[in-house]
Amino acid sequence: MLKTSLNVAVLATLSALAAAPTLAHATLVKTTATTSFDVSNSVTDTLGGKSTASDGKTSGTTNTNMDTLQAAKVARFDSSLGVLTGATVNLTSTYRQTTSVTVVGGGTGANAGGTFTAKGTGSSSVKLGIPVGVSGANASLSDVKDSCTVTGGKIKADCDNGSSFTQVNDNTTVSSTALNSYVGSGSFRADLFAASNTAETTQNDFGGIASTTSTINWKGSLSATYSYLLHAAQSFDGTASMTALTLDFGDVYLNDVVGDKSFSITNLLDANRVGLKLTDIVETGDANNVFSTSLSLFGNLATGNSNNYTASFLANTLGNNSATYKLTLADAAPDVVYASSSLGQDYNLTLNLKANVLQRPAAPAGSDVPEPASLMLLAVGALGLCAQRKRRHG
Repeated sequence: MLKTSLNVAVLATLSALAAAPTLAHATLVKTTATTSFDVSNSVTDTLGGKSTASDGKTSGTTNTNMDTLQAAKVARFDSSLGVLTGATVNLTSTYRQTTSVTVVGGGTGANAGGTFTAKGTGSSSVKLGIPVGVSGANASLSDVKDSCTVTGGKIKADCDNGSSFTQVNDNTTVSSTALNSYVGSGSFRADLFAASNTAETTQNDFGGIASTTSTINWKGSLSATYSYLLHAAQSFDGTASMTALTLDFGDVYLNDVVGDKSFSITNLLDANRVGLKLTDIVETGDANNVFSTSLSLFGNLATGNSNNYTASFLANTLGNNSATYKLTLADAAPDVVYASSSLGQDYNLTLNLKANVLQRPAAPAGSDVPEPASLMLLAVGALGLCAQRKRRHG
């Protein structure tokens, strides 16, 4: 008779021995709502008048590698839904870079023909950063050029010959080792980086200052797609949820032999469900040590399957007897990649046993009933008398 909680070491050993192969799983899919973003970054490089060559590039990064444009927030996986088996971060966006040249002051031309020119180039790159060092999409645009040309000796205030753009779409699969970072309440951080942004004024025929500005515009949306399996579903009933069961042996007489009662534990059927394991059994209330069960720990009960058990009662103690078995269960680890933090545990089932033992009532005085053996002797004697009478009359 199992009376107390099994210790952790025994539990782990028995669970490993009882483990059985898990059925092949289908998976469920949930995609979060999209998070939109529209961010920008710019850098400007200047060059003095009457300069035929660049004096160097200007970079817009504020640290060694990148500028953060914005931290977009995307919803994490809610572990109440099930066990996370995969995650993908989805990006749909347009990345545009514009390079423009502006001249301020200085109307003296660089040649007799009255044609004045200022030129500049720009280059940039962007990158998506998501948790635990998992890198997402990146794209770059290089040598986006613009020039400011004036004829007839007139000062040109500014010019912009348009922009260059590219579509940046990416579905980034999250590493199996990083899945736990995508489980929980709230959102995970997705950083939109200007990994580089450089402007360079390469020529300035004007007398004033020429400025080249490289501007990034990155616009789009982010979401996450999660694949998962349903949690195990413990039940005493094979078709519906039943987490408490009472088995009543009824009224029995002292020292009567009482028949066993059967019950089962089921992991309710769903092709998308993980296995179920029984991790602990604690019995309370059986002061007279009269109840017992065939319960034992198990490591992986596949969806739709049941384990069958019996409960027994020894009718050797008068009065009402009862016992309660608290069963602790949990998700069995699936045979696919999964986020350990999304495994469910501390599921409960409660089995109640009861019986009432009565004293057998004594027979009323003067109403003795012959025992079967006595009745047999009387019958044999009667047969003998009949035979003797027949011989006398013969």
